[in-house]
Amino acid sequence: MATISEFKQLFDKFLRENKCPTGEIVKKKYYFPVDQLKTIYTSMLTTTNIQWSQFQQMLINYVENLDFCYYSWECFSLIVQHLNTDKTNVYMFTNLLGFIKIPTEKNEDDKLLFKNNKRPQFKYNSEQLKSWVTVVWDDMKPFMLSNIKIRRDMLTLLIEKIQMHLNNPLVTADFLMDSLDTPGPIAILGLQGIFILVKDYNLECPNIYGKLYNFFTTDMFNYRYKTRLFYLADIFLRSTHLPELLVAAFVKRMARLSLVAPPTDIQIMAAFIGNLLIRHPPLKVLIQSDSIVSSDPYIFEEKDPLKSNALNSSLWELVSLKQHILPKVGKSVNFLFKKLPQVEWDMSELLDDSYESMIDEEYKTDFQKVSLTYEKPVSFSVPLSNHMDDLWTLDD
Repeated sequence: MATISEFKQLFDKFLRENKCPTGEIVKKKYYFPVDQLKTIYTSMLTTTNIQWSQFQQMLINYVENLDFCYYSWECFSLIVQHLNTDKTNVYMFTNLLGFIKIPTEKNEDDKLLFKNNKRPQFKYNSEQLKSWVTVVWDDMKPFMLSNIKIRRDMLTLLIEKIQMHLNNPLVTADFLMDSLDTPGPIAILGLQGIFILVKDYNLECPNIYGKLYNFFTTDMFNYRYKTRLFYLADIFLRSTHLPELLVAAFVKRMARLSLVAPPTDIQIMAAFIGNLLIRHPPLKVLIQSDSIVSSDPYIFEEKDPLKSNALNSSLWELVSLKQHILPKVGKSVNFLFKKLPQVEWDMSELLDDSYESMIDEEYKTDFQKVSLTYEKPVSFSVPLSNHMDDLWTLDD
């Protein structure tokens, strides 16, 4: 089996032998040894005794070069067609896809691994790059459907770097819609992918708000991408032209969930509710309503937000949280019952909050000193309020 030092030697040889290539091909176009790089990548994927972190450290000096990243994706498009879980490490391949960036365009200050002013210069071809990326995405689908971890990792890559570089990003719509039906973080990643298609590529998704609404359950507090869900919901509900019936359902849903939410999430939901009330002033009636708890008309189990009857309810849940055991949480809820500000709360600061930061803040809080006795001592004798003699008899 190859060792990490042997791979370093392979890369050194790769770099040394191709600095000054000769032959007719060098005169016609920019020279990059794709076949040689593909062989090195293939060897990496078939090695079982080396950790990804070691490969990452070895590649870190190469990924700064535009031509290396550009032609790496050509290598990936060739390798992916022959991926085999029995012979190659597919997890390592997904790590490679995440580590090697997809170049967007060529700038004058970009580094090139094999730059030579006497030879044809490197030319960035966006259409060619898109075709390579599309092949990688299409050929990775069988692995995504059979392995939940690979599916999650590839969905993350799709959102962060791949989707915008596909020949037709809309072809991912069906896959993303299927991901919405998978419980847990995969559904949230699918939701973000759908959001990108709706926003940037005019995808029509009529039931997207219903799907978003049903993400808000007690299970969400255990999601790995919980903050991403809050972030997406804030963007989806940012429009002031949404029906008040729909927005009221989200407000009431979050108020109900806040009863069982962790303290950090209560703060996020309180700010979220406040922002929705600022965007839709008529919904302030939910705070001012005098509805009795036992007659709350809101239907928590209803899947359709428009049928949840939230607009006829009230936010009694938040009233009960005004006296939360943590002062910071109670304060964040109390703000909703005062005159709402004109400017929305900054959600980004709250999304990074954690138990550790909340505890640290409580430690730094100066509390008012409370007297331990209510009678001024006048001597060293037993104080006046000593009731021990009234309750106990001490034998000699």
